[in-house]
Amino acid sequence: ATIRTMVDGLAGRLAKNGNDIEGWLRLVRAYRVLNESEKAKAALGDARRNFASDQAAIQRLDALAKELGLI
Repeated sequence: ATIRTMVDGLAGRLAKNGNDIEGWLRLVRAYRVLNESEKAKAALGDARRNFASDQAAIQRLDALAKELGLI
């Protein structure tokens, strides 16, 4: 329950201010650890939209997606 609260809090914070690449990476990883692949994929999509003009951030997101088996 504590982990869920932390993950939900992070998701809420990122929904308000999506300019935190480290936060997005943590959120995607947390959803994957919780075995919530669909939420992880949705978070990846949201992060990609937030960082559409930042190629370095997109590369980090893509690398994590591959590492976690999400793509």
